[in-house]
Amino acid sequence: MPETSGNTPNPIDFMAALCNMAAAMQATTEALGNQINNGNNGNNDENGPMSLHSFLKVHPPTFRGTSNSTNADNWIKAIERALQAQQVPDKQWVEFGTYQLHGEAQHWWQGMRRILQLNGGVISWELFLEKFYKKYFPTSARNARELELLQLKQGQMTITEYPSKFEELCRFSRIYQGALEDFAEWKCIKYEEGLRSDIQSFVAPMQIQEFSELVNRSRVAEDYVKRAA
Repeated sequence: MPETSGNTPNPIDFMAALCNMAAAMQATTEALGNQINNGNNGNNDENGPMSLHSFLKVHPPTFRGTSNSTNADNWIKAIERALQAQQVPDKQWVEFGTYQLHGEAQHWWQGMRRILQLNGGVISWELFLEKFYKKYFPTSARNARELELLQLKQGQMTITEYPSKFEELCRFSRIYQGALEDFAEWKCIKYEEGLRSDIQSFVAPMQIQEFSELVNRSRVAEDYVKRAA
């Protein structure tokens, strides 16, 4: 057999080159896929910065300032949900969250931010919350909400209206910040105490300890009382 010419590629080397090329193409494809996925998330990498433009695409809620402490708390809960849903890095929460402050609230934050930056420290989301609540939901307002909860009675409210008002006030209770099991038990007891006596007489003997079931049972009792009347 004639010897292999020097210009003819060695079959083993040729196969190795093909394998290397295939591996390189696969690596390139994976890298492009990661870039696309990160671009869809608005991040440059898993923990990298997000653009404000990407965050604003979901139309996060704005806050213009209010004397209604409940509205202020509602905005905080809503903006935190938006920040979490968009997977905004923790270090950008203050930047993106405060961008949604408008009007009087924006003027307040501009002044407060200058004061906080005098010390040269980083303004964390926790620090922003502390200052925000001190301004728009002070301790006096929180105490008033808790007192309103403790004094809440069903009165002329329906079983649709009463639980809604009860839940709204519950989140401001100090016991809400404690152990979950203690709060769940207290919540049922307090709700039951506020029911009208004619409805309470039906549900109290059941000793219900799950709030959703207690509401459903009281609704059934209300319907029965109406029919009986």
